[in-house]
Amino acid sequence: MKLQNRNRALLLAIAGGYVIYLAYEMMRDELAGKSSMAMWVCILFVILLGGGGLATLFLAWKIYRKKDTEETEQTQKEDPEGLK
Repeated sequence: MKLQNRNRALLLAIAGGYVIYLAYEMMRDELAGKSSMAMWVCILFVILLGGGGLATLFLAWKIYRKKDTEETEQTQKEDPEGLK
């Protein structure tokens, strides 16, 4: 179960980073004049993609941190007096 949560967090972090990269590329093309869409549409999608990417990275971080706290709690349940 621990490995599954770690892998899920890693996959979400990669996906979130890629979505942020896509937003960056879209804005860079718009500012360079290579895009054919309206500026306001581009800005809207950059905000949506950037926000979604950041939310995905935050979710990945929470899943990863949850794994660490579960391990700590499990260790404390097994050895409450710290004798190991």
